[in-house]
Amino acid sequence: MGGHPWFGKRVLVLGCGNVLFGDDGFGPEVAGRLVSEWDLPGDVAVLDAGTGAREILFDLALGGPRPEKLVIVDAVLLPSRGPGEVFTLGVEELPAVKRDDFALHQAPSVDLLRELSERCGVRVTVVAAQVTAVPDEVAPGLSVQMTDAVGRACRLVVREALG
Repeated sequence: MGGHPWFGKRVLVLGCGNVLFGDDGFGPEVAGRLVSEWDLPGDVAVLDAGTGAREILFDLALGGPRPEKLVIVDAVLLPSRGPGEVFTLGVEELPAVKRDDFALHQAPSVDLLRELSERCGVRVTVVAAQVTAVPDEVAPGLSVQMTDAVGRACRLVVREALG
């Protein structure tokens, strides 16, 4: 595990999503902006996890030094939110019936977040943004609302990571 870029880091930020499907690429866009435009402390690792978050979460759950904090950045589809709205969710707030709304997709990812939080002592926060739409076919690029949300999400991620 020593080769992982998060090894020994206090905070791990994962930008999750598929850049080929519109607003679902929000997490990777935020991760890219954080890396290119923010001067983050050396104990914070930011990764564009793309669609590979589950593998990273498995690695974290299996052992080795874990970060104190894990910040997941993802696009969501929740009927109570407006397009481009940025907000945080704790692991306990991830509704079971909404598991598939996260780009993390399948339930094991949400279960892994709960495992990391409840059994491994990692503080997990999801920084989410409400999608305008996720296309059924390949269509890269964020909507105007989600593009506008990237900066707000970066500020929220930094507050969560450093707070």
